[in-house]
This record gives sequence, C-alpha cells and structure tokens, in this order.
Amino acid sequence: MQLVDNAKKLPKKKKIKILRPSQIVSKERDLYPFEDTFRESFGCPEQHSKWFITGPSFAGKSSLIFTLCNYLTHFGIVDYNNHEEAGGDSETVSHKIIQSGMQDKDGKVRLYKAPIESDDHETFGERLLKKRSADFAVLDSIQHAELSKKQYLELTNTLCHPKKGKSLIFISHWVKNDFTRFIKHDCDIKIEVMGFVAYVESRYGGGKPFLIWEEGAKKYWRKKYKDVLEGKYWPGKKK
Repeated sequence: MQLVDNAKKLPKKKKIKILRPSQIVSKERDLYPFEDTFRESFGCPEQHSKWFITGPSFAGKSSLIFTLCNYLTHFGIVDYNNHEEAGGDSETVSHKIIQSGMQDKDGKVRLYKAPIESDDHETFGERLLKKRSADFAVLDSIQHAELSKKQYLELTNTLCHPKKGKSLIFISHWVKNDFTRFIKHDCDIKIEVMGFVAYVESRYGGGKPFLIWEEGAKKYWRKKYKDVLEGKYWPGKKK
C-alpha cells in the first residue's frame, strides 16, 4: 500500500547551496574603496551592506547622514527616504544640504517620502527594484516609517545581496528595544552618534570614531574629547 497518494505529493524542494571554505576565501568581492577618514571609520564596505545609525536628538546624527550621503555619491546614486522634516522639504534639510556640500549633486541624490507598504503609492522597495535605481538608500527613520521586522527582512533579503548590490542605511531614534537591537545586530555597520562624534563598529575594518563637528564635540566632551576621538572612551563601552 502506498503511504502517499501520487496526486498529493508535495512539490520537490530546492536544494540549498553548499559552499566550501576555499570558495568563500577565493571569491572576488565588490568593495567600495573608501579613503581617508571614511575608510578609517567604516572600512571598505561590500556593495550590499546594511547600516544602522542611532543616537539622541541634537547630537549630530542628521549632519553625519548628510555628510555620509555626500561621500557616497562618489560611488553611486543615493536615495534619501525621509519620513521626518516635512519629507525632506524643509529649511533644516536645506541647511544640511548646503553644509554637507550636496547642493550640486542633482541626479546623484534624490530625496522623497515613500511608504513601506501602500496600495496607492509607489513604495520604498518598489523604487529600489527598478532599473537604474539607487545604489544606496537611507530610511529616516524606522520609527516614523513604521517599519516592522517582517518588512525589514523583506527589504534586506530582496535588496542586500550580491545580485542586487543595494546598500541600505537604517536610521533609528534613540530607542533600545527588541526591534532596534535586532536590526543593530543584523547590520554590518553599526553607528552610535553622541556629542557630534560617531562611534563605529564595522565588519569591514575601520572602527575609528568619526568626528562630525569639532567645535560641538569639544564643547560636549570637554576633558574626554581626546580619549573619545582616540577610541579610548565611549559611554557604556568597555575598553
């Protein structure tokens, strides 16, 4: 007697891909050749990296993001999906564009407010699946965009792999819960901004604190300023 009816057989499952250590080591990888302070802090990221940036308000987070976006235009097109500051069309954003030197980057940087899910409007993910879409995409912030864990995994699984080669940068409020901890743990580059300095943990090397604004950092950190920039001190981190 047959235990399984032929008509009700389950579809054959695809085999998983098996990799040998030598294959992984010898594989040619697409890395962004960061230089100078950017390389010292962030290393040389792969072209499908995931970034997580967090920090309290008025600590220099937005200034870092615009500085980073301006630098990334050397390697590709940047989409900035801004769910804060009037969707990116505000006086504060205008000031940051000028401050970061991004005012002449038309065609290299595109700012908009796109939903994560919608039946009526083009979504963030749909934009990034188009031909000639951006190489880097910022989501600011995961809280205002109401991103869920499921949506995060769908975006990163669909876009952050060698074939698509998209780098996604997730901005988070200064909130520490299971969701933000999950994203931080999953991302390749983790950045914590405080007192106009960025503390960086990167899987691609680097790791040197990134100075966002010298005057503001000196005023905030005072006697600890030098130790912070040399990576000898950061609140909550053991050295």
